[in-house]
Amino acid sequence: MPLTIPHSFALAVSASALAGLVVGPAGHGQAREVIGLEGKRSTAFLHVAVVRRSATGRIAFSAGPHPHEDVYAVNADGSGLRRLTNDPGADFDPSWSPDGRRIAYRHEGRGGDSTAEIYVMNANGSQQRNLTRRPGQDHSPAWSPDGRRIAFASVRGGPMPSIWVMNADGSKQRRVGRVFGEYPAWSPDGRKIAFDRNTFGPTGWDIWVVDADGSHPRPLIASRADEQGAAWSPDGKTIAYGSGRGAPPNYTRIWLANADGSGQHLLTKRVGERPAWSKRGTYLLFTAGRIFVVRRGGSGLTSIPVQVPGEAALADWTR
Repeated sequence: MPLTIPHSFALAVSASALAGLVVGPAGHGQAREVIGLEGKRSTAFLHVAVVRRSATGRIAFSAGPHPHEDVYAVNADGSGLRRLTNDPGADFDPSWSPDGRRIAYRHEGRGGDSTAEIYVMNANGSQQRNLTRRPGQDHSPAWSPDGRRIAFASVRGGPMPSIWVMNADGSKQRRVGRVFGEYPAWSPDGRKIAFDRNTFGPTGWDIWVVDADGSHPRPLIASRADEQGAAWSPDGKTIAYGSGRGAPPNYTRIWLANADGSGQHLLTKRVGERPAWSKRGTYLLFTAGRIFVVRRGGSGLTSIPVQVPGEAALADWTR
């Protein structure tokens, strides 16, 4: 069943309802039971005033206490919650392949950050394997739109992370340009890669963009606050990102901008980070301890009902 995004709603949740709300039929304030992965039950009460459209697809995210995070997947309506990884290390930074059949993610062993590698697995968690197999930290994978390549960040090219690209099977790993950065995001046409770059200057973290062949690196979105976590809309016309402008210290809110960096504006006042677009570009999700979904116009903010250990983070939506 798809997640219905209300136009307006009233909500009361018990203290033990870690997942937030459960979406029910329009016009009803009846109690709904939330059953999490560990079998714990809690009650949420929701009144939906007006129901518009529905969000569908599957969402991958990480949860659990550091350094023991695991990757989970859930349907957009909160059903079908499944734990995909389960090992003593940390598994996070999940990224869906364009066909929704595989997930690339960051795996860390007992040695922490220095052991980080890019792994890939099937959408059901099977056939987990290491793609990078190189000394030094590799993290933040992102599939190219055609599914043939994976961009990622690696410290093997110097003291700071830089953008690298490899084939989807791990072959032909190469550095993209000479600019430091991390958390790459492909444009829908595969011609550009946006990424986070720490300037170590007055603007702090900025969003830069580089041509996929490594040429023409340039700043795209910068301010006196930190800007991180770029995500291109499916039509390539808009970029969503997290910005510290107007947010409480050490937090960000989700902003939108045109693909050339112009027209920057706040999407929602709710704090959150690392946005991801729905397949049709009508919704965005982001995380702030929980997984939130909002229309691209900023209305209908709601959360996805999941119960997992710790906080949900670094979510991605099937294309």
